[in-house]
Amino acid sequence: MTDAAKGGPLRPLFESIELPGGLVLPNRVAMLAMTRVRAQVDGTPTALMAEYYAQRAGAGLVITESTPVSETGRGFLTAPGMYTIEHALGWKRVVEAVHAAGGTIVLQINHVGRANNLLHRPVPLRPVAPSEVRIPRKSRKITVNIPRVTPYDRPRALATEEVPLVVDEYARATRLAVFAGFDGVQVHADSGYLIHQFLSTNVNLRTDRYGGSPENRARFLLEVLDAVVAVNGPEYVSVKLTPGFDVHEIEETDIDEKYPYVIDELNKRKGLSFLHLYFTDLQNSPVFEKLAAQFDGAVLGEGSLAPQAYARMLAAGEMQMTGFARPFIANPDYLERIANGWPLSRPDSDLIYYPGAEGYADYPQYDPADADATVLGREADAGVNPLSA
Repeated sequence: MTDAAKGGPLRPLFESIELPGGLVLPNRVAMLAMTRVRAQVDGTPTALMAEYYAQRAGAGLVITESTPVSETGRGFLTAPGMYTIEHALGWKRVVEAVHAAGGTIVLQINHVGRANNLLHRPVPLRPVAPSEVRIPRKSRKITVNIPRVTPYDRPRALATEEVPLVVDEYARATRLAVFAGFDGVQVHADSGYLIHQFLSTNVNLRTDRYGGSPENRARFLLEVLDAVVAVNGPEYVSVKLTPGFDVHEIEETDIDEKYPYVIDELNKRKGLSFLHLYFTDLQNSPVFEKLAAQFDGAVLGEGSLAPQAYARMLAAGEMQMTGFARPFIANPDYLERIANGWPLSRPDSDLIYYPGAEGYADYPQYDPADADATVLGREADAGVNPLSA
């Protein structure tokens, strides 16, 4: 690597870090979760997925695409799952490929809640949510070219006694992750999906123990966290939060009260792997500063910034890790490229969710001997777009 990595302004990105449980990462840059929908229709991961993730094992940590813990929790028709032995065996091949390439990989586990329409599945399933509040049919968040059934249907409200059964689904997914050899799991508590729906003030209209007060709306998250931690210890578990992120038409009017309570509760679960926080205005967010300082462990901060900005925040101790998503799509060797000042390749947006290897596992590493390098006919691009796919 060049001086940019060893002693220049990007140096903080390339410093190692040890997480609870003795997990040592060679650098502080994660490949963040991105929906890529290359699994089989039944959710079983494929050999192509193993190739894709192994190509990107140079990231300090690979976080898989969001992976549903149940059939009802699926949001995309060819999303990988983690609720059957077949799923776990498919993921095991992915994990082994990443480990063989020297990488570390955690499974992001999720339930999409109301953010789906499953009526056209082989067995029709009605979406579930905290309350029967549908995502508006004119939602600005449902126009992405991705294999799912839209518009969203009106969800069924989970019964009080049913919620612990959904909690159990997260625990089962974690047990399967341990069987598959993952280095950890990340509880996906953001982006307008089920846990975030419980945290919200516009989707969670419940009057039982899971609704009403900020503490009650956080109950489902904390029950999921406790169930997952019980499987393999707190050091196996991280959690991602996006306070105030309005994707999938989520509203939160109690951020200043609710999220400090959540962080206090996370601190009581001593030894969690790390806390992942996303803010679009990461550099100028008093909420991020407050929550990051409040958490007792390592914080991964994400906010659509350039590498230099993240490096400055790491150097200042404002967070301990960071990550990128989209740059890894067309640049499997993304960290090598930014370390050496090599140009970045631009992904073909038409192929991000295209089934098959094209636009997925066929982006080559940069060849410095080829000064005019192009990728699949797309010109190299020095720009950075860290947004999640």
